[in-house]
Amino acid sequence: MSHPSLHLTARDFDAYAAEKATSKAYSRPRLEVKQRALAWARGVVARLAELGISVDVHGSDEHPSIRNKHRADCQWVFFWRDQAARDELDRLLDRGRSISDAIDDPSPFTRHAFLALRISESEVQVCFAVHPDAKVDVDNLRARLSATEEATGAPASPLSAELTSALHALPEQFSFGAAGGDRVACSAATSDAIAEMLRRAADGQVPLWIGWAVPRETAIEHADILDEQLEDALVALAPIYRLVAWSRENDRIALDRKLEGIEQERARAHAEIEAENERWRSEQARARERSMEQARARGDERVEAALPARRPTLATLFKSPNNAGAGAGRGGEPRPSLKRVGEGSAPARRAPHGEAEQQAKAEAPQKPSADHAPRAQRAPSGEPEAAAKVAPDPAKGGVLEKGSRVRVRRGPFGDKIGVVSELDGRGGARVLLGLLSTRLELDDLELVVDGRDRPALSTSHRKPLAPTPRKAR
Repeated sequence: MSHPSLHLTARDFDAYAAEKATSKAYSRPRLEVKQRALAWARGVVARLAELGISVDVHGSDEHPSIRNKHRADCQWVFFWRDQAARDELDRLLDRGRSISDAIDDPSPFTRHAFLALRISESEVQVCFAVHPDAKVDVDNLRARLSATEEATGAPASPLSAELTSALHALPEQFSFGAAGGDRVACSAATSDAIAEMLRRAADGQVPLWIGWAVPRETAIEHADILDEQLEDALVALAPIYRLVAWSRENDRIALDRKLEGIEQERARAHAEIEAENERWRSEQARARERSMEQARARGDERVEAALPARRPTLATLFKSPNNAGAGAGRGGEPRPSLKRVGEGSAPARRAPHGEAEQQAKAEAPQKPSADHAPRAQRAPSGEPEAAAKVAPDPAKGGVLEKGSRVRVRRGPFGDKIGVVSELDGRGGARVLLGLLSTRLELDDLELVVDGRDRPALSTSHRKPLAPTPRKAR
């Protein structure tokens, strides 16, 4: 044989003795048997694939575990459906299965029909088995046993005839029955006998077993040819597996429509979950965006609070908070300038009644004649003397000349203090306002007097006398 051999020995059978079944000290011998059995099983898988049967291979635990109820008294090698087919049926089989059932029997091998190799202390066997928990396969078998085919002009013949014919074709060493109970030779199988064995298996919650058991002594004596014999026996059981195990080609219970309904239900549930997740993700994204906007706003506030004052503008460059409204009255009208006593003229004294009338007549405005026009108006505009000085204006508080400090009465530079840099002789002056230089009308300017000529105030109190020095003793 080209593939690895099984070649069982007495030591291999002794590894599964009852007194060693619960001990982990003998896991090494059992592990070696498992590895050889899985290597040998690859040849069986290849031969089944040639018959159009796709199976996966799995081995039971070689040490005590929850899947073998903490007893490693035998070694199973399972040939069962591939992963895609198992997943398809598990979605149906898991419906209605309680958590306690899953904890009590976590092994998945009982829920599917399978071919198997089993090695125990007393024998080695190859078999086809279907457990009552494999509901899909059991229902498919029962439907085959009870169904009939209608042929034109012929009496009804049960579909079970195909199954009984496959059992009769097995070698005479093969038998069938409920696991652990009485067995009947496959050559004597009938539909009623199979149905009865299936009922016993369901009552005892044990698999329906069809196979061949080789005693320990016979297996050791014929170890050289046993590997090939066991492989041929599994291939002989392949037609039984094909007739009983459910597939889309062997669907006697209309399970295909149920699976489609389950798939549609799963797709609908998946779509609802995805929609709910999408809504949740959208809400989370909006919440994150709001949080980021709030964080950015708080950061901007902190940055603005930490930055120095803003750079001055034209509106704030020459205006201080103290004199912001000093040059304007109610309604935005310019306030009249108040002259201080002693600035530009002597204090006015109150005149008698007669003198007041004469003074009022003298101060009344008279229409100037052409011959008596003011010198400032008759002087040509190009003369430097007329451009350098203007006549005193009592309303403006003095004479405006180059270098005079003036206050702007109105306009965008209202209440700003500047220096006259040039008089143009046309009723205007160029004024330096800090970094700016602009032309303003003389009517919009007011002379600023420093007040250095203000008379000093004196007190009527006597000055204290200097202290008299004490005489030295």
